[in-house]
Amino acid sequence: MKVENAAGRIIETTIGDKTYKPYAGVIKNRIGSKLTDLTDALKKCNLKDGDTISFHHQLRNGDHVLNMTLAAARDLGIRNIRLAQTAMFNVHKPVIEHIKAGVVNRIEGSINGVVGDYISRNPLPYPVVLRSHGGRWAAVKTDELHINVAVIAASSSDNKGNCTGVIGKSAFGPIVYSQIDALKADKIIVVTDDVVEYPCNYQEITEGYVDHVVGVDNIGDTEHIVSGTTKITEDPMKQGIAHNCIGLMDAAGIIKNGMTFQSGAGGISLAVTKYLGEILEEKNITASFAIGGITKYLIDIYENGRIEKLYFGQCFDSESATYLSEKPGVPILNVGHYADPLARGRAVDNLDVVVLGATEVDTSFNVNVNTHSDGRMLHGIGGHQDTAAKASLTIITAPVFRKTNPIVRKKVTTITTPGDVVDAIVTNEGIAINPRRKDLMEKVKEKINIVSIEELKNMAYDATGGPQELEFEDKIVGITKWIDGTVLDVIKKVKGLY
Repeated sequence: MKVENAAGRIIETTIGDKTYKPYAGVIKNRIGSKLTDLTDALKKCNLKDGDTISFHHQLRNGDHVLNMTLAAARDLGIRNIRLAQTAMFNVHKPVIEHIKAGVVNRIEGSINGVVGDYISRNPLPYPVVLRSHGGRWAAVKTDELHINVAVIAASSSDNKGNCTGVIGKSAFGPIVYSQIDALKADKIIVVTDDVVEYPCNYQEITEGYVDHVVGVDNIGDTEHIVSGTTKITEDPMKQGIAHNCIGLMDAAGIIKNGMTFQSGAGGISLAVTKYLGEILEEKNITASFAIGGITKYLIDIYENGRIEKLYFGQCFDSESATYLSEKPGVPILNVGHYADPLARGRAVDNLDVVVLGATEVDTSFNVNVNTHSDGRMLHGIGGHQDTAAKASLTIITAPVFRKTNPIVRKKVTTITTPGDVVDAIVTNEGIAINPRRKDLMEKVKEKINIVSIEELKNMAYDATGGPQELEFEDKIVGITKWIDGTVLDVIKKVKGLY
């Protein structure tokens, strides 16, 4: 059929085997400022009962955005929200009141500290779902975790939503955790305390994804990016563990020109980073790159010329956030590139060594970072699984016991990372090598103090009298997922934990 389109041309509506719509003319619809307040933004996003709201955690214990958003949702009368934050900290204690009031009834995201403690004693109607960084990215990407409204804290944004976390008065580092949320969520709200003239000078998320921009007085306190788990240890025993890690790396031949590494954000892991920098300097060795979270210790090594490239996705202290804001050309690693299990390649695939912490380890080399030995759910997974699964040498650091609690034990309370991907447990009483790594054992046995994992367990039990026996109820408090989305373990409520 032939018709005249709005441009005055006669066109066929059927060409070949396809049917086409004729040009109907232009309606010029210029989008103006997207600035509004938080309550109005939630209304315009049609937030309703049972919806899922996501947040990133890169302000860590200094974040104000999650709390102010839930307060606005409460005032709107919204109930039964599913929180899909990438992590939660003690600053988010108000979440407990929102749970009691019925505003929040589900959480699929890491919880650290008081909120996890509360839920361990008062389980939600649905178990908390704990995923690794890469696992969460994949869950959002595949719509297993569907987000209705993504609320993204930004340290600088223009009125159209071009935004960043790298510059501005509350700069906290790159917004890498929310990029998949921006791609997949139904609606996007950017919250900032620095609305700048269009266009924003540095852009991580662009206006095409953003529905509303909210200007507030303060998105958070960057001085609290450093939390209790991101301070270097001053304990001589733990410092000794860190030195043992360096000894193992050296004996394994890891410390050489071109090496790649990641060290976690725990106190021992940060000490490992510091000591590694010292040995790189001493031996005149230059690492190829370091990935993961950036700290002032990594920056020092980089500035001393002992790391060629920093390749990272978040800042673990305010010093590194300030450093990045002054050098925004440093390559940024988004979480999908870092560890998406569905990707054709990941940065973690290139790791020679990773050093990670633990709340418990067992004789099968399984690692727990989610619960304490009393069963309380106090920590998230982070990149623990992602890096452990891919590094050539995965090192777990832990003391043999803490006070009266054996850390090396027959069976961990919760499996976060399975022993199949763990190569060595480094403690204050020696280093245990996973028996499946006979090659590693042979390489290092004449150079370092190797003990069996059973010996370490026996030392722990002799010193403490053994682990506290827990009795569990049937109620499931949370589940830990492996990076591929399968259920690795369940966290049950401990009897008597009230």
